[in-house]
Amino acid sequence: MNSILIALGYACFWGVGVTLTKIALSEIPPTTLLVIQLSASVAFLATACYLRDGQLPFSWRNLKQGFAGIFEPALAYMVGIFGIQMTTASNATLIGSSEVILTILFAAVFLGEKLTRMKLLLAGISFLGVLLLMLQDAEGASNNSLLGDLLILMGTTFAVCYALLSKKQIASVEPLHLTSSQQLVGLIVTLGCFALLSTMNPAYEVNAGNISPQFWLLAVGSGIMQYALAFLLYLMALQNLPVSQAAFYIALIPVFGVASAVVMIGEQPSLGQWVGGGFVIASSYWANRLRTD
Repeated sequence: MNSILIALGYACFWGVGVTLTKIALSEIPPTTLLVIQLSASVAFLATACYLRDGQLPFSWRNLKQGFAGIFEPALAYMVGIFGIQMTTASNATLIGSSEVILTILFAAVFLGEKLTRMKLLLAGISFLGVLLLMLQDAEGASNNSLLGDLLILMGTTFAVCYALLSKKQIASVEPLHLTSSQQLVGLIVTLGCFALLSTMNPAYEVNAGNISPQFWLLAVGSGIMQYALAFLLYLMALQNLPVSQAAFYIALIPVFGVASAVVMIGEQPSLGQWVGGGFVIASSYWANRLRTD
């Protein structure tokens, strides 16, 4: 039961969080939104640590153990937030689910986890699904949508690097402390990158002066949901599962992401996108039923 709840919780928070981010981007610039979301996540996790342990997780030791946060949330979400601005929330969620397959392959290469023929078959089906999603945009009138898909895929690769590093750490670090450290490092790296970029292009400046109260709440709430809670549950899963098996939770993310995009913002994926997304979801679902060796 615990594993099921963790899977549903991580998938729900991440999938719905993508849609909430898409909504927030209608008023808040990407750089500003990401900083608000990460700040909200760090504040939430720091408060949780203080209430439980009586101390804040801001020591030099915490910073060192949080180095995986450079890949995610920092790099993965800096790239991804620009991608989701260019493409649809449905596409972003479905393409992001290719993380399952990428993690299987990377885990086999770098962690020595078993790579079976069935996993390879499912990997091929999943990549076909992602290809259909991206070709659908390539055939459309907007080149920005295809670029957005590519950015989402790049961010997904950074997320896989994060998963591999976190799997090595979680055996010796408690999940709440590790999540707090990673989110703090991610925030610091994100602020540094945006500060550098803003010197070259003012569009990257962080400016929260004209945000309405309801969008402030949306940004803060989505940050706690998509960063603090989702990452915490994912690290809890990594405690007891191989990284490739824990990645199969992502098979549930498109269900929540697409459903919330349809309900909240009325997106209607095309037939080609449904077919591509179906391949990704089906391959991830069957991969989740494989026996863990």
